[in-house]
Amino acid sequence: MRCQQSTDEPIVVGMEHGASVGGRTAYACPDCAPSFPKQVDVCAAAAAMRRALETGRAIRTGWA
Repeated sequence: MRCQQSTDEPIVVGMEHGASVGGRTAYACPDCAPSFPKQVDVCAAAAAMRRALETGRAIRTGWA
């Protein structure tokens, strides 16, 4: 359900980062926010992969 209605309580449901341009943020109303997929924190995933490489442990990130 993505209603595209205005809300006084927007919830961040996605962030897009760009190297050469500014990113953008997607918002949803409180009723529609749960219908969006959970976003992966790329900085936390990269840090976890770096630590796994340093310690010789395999990790599961959820990335294909």
